[in-house]
Amino acid sequence: MIFLKIAAILFPILTLTVSIIIVKLFGLRKKGRNFADIAFPMFAVEFYLISDKAFYHSLLPHLVLALSLLALAIAIHFFFQRGEFSYHRFFKFFWRAGFLLTFFMYLALMISLFFIKS
Repeated sequence: MIFLKIAAILFPILTLTVSIIIVKLFGLRKKGRNFADIAFPMFAVEFYLISDKAFYHSLLPHLVLALSLLALAIAIHFFFQRGEFSYHRFFKFFWRAGFLLTFFMYLALMISLFFIKS
């Protein structure tokens, strides 16, 4: 369990570091990409790995449900506030907001991991 807690702390640091290095190394900022575009799927995989090992059931369905609700909220926002819907803008906004949601859910997972009794 101690190894899992250490891995849970190191995963976000390594993920953000690797994604920033990839963006700078390949010049992805010129193409409109940033570190969140690369870190989002990495956080989702790490969320699955840590929650699967720490808890009886994986918390991945919770993440999928939260991302689905986020997609619905963004679609409703685009339809009613802007009056138009662009798939490119929707996907880009969803991807960046999904990164934030996944990052905060991963932090909540980390906090709950430290309150579990071994």
